[in-house]
Amino acid sequence: MLRTYVVCYLLLISCLSVRGTEDKEKSFLDSPWCWVPAVAGGAVVGAVFAPWALGAGLAGMGFTGTGITAGSLAAGAMSTAATTGVGAGLVAVAQSAGAAGVALGTKTAMAAGGAIAGYFSSGCKEPNC
Repeated sequence: MLRTYVVCYLLLISCLSVRGTEDKEKSFLDSPWCWVPAVAGGAVVGAVFAPWALGAGLAGMGFTGTGITAGSLAAGAMSTAATTGVGAGLVAVAQSAGAAGVALGTKTAMAAGGAIAGYFSSGCKEPNC
């Protein structure tokens, strides 16, 4: 008698775990070969290229490692910030990033932003891309 209950119980459990595959819609996440390279590539670009581009852009504006370059856009921004008080914090942040480089937290945020951009620009809309 106990054997019958065990068999019935096992049959009941096995029937509950079987799901039909016809009703299940395929998800975008079911095909990682489509979106994983885009996310990884975006993260690498965000972590490597974006800090380099930010440093080059700041140096081009006049925020260099030795300070603010005379006669540059950075000098004009500093003069405006000093006389009006508007944008003084932004000039200070740009001067710090130009002198010391980009902080680790900023690089991490750039990598995350690149990964998100890679995910949304992957072009994979269908599950089977």
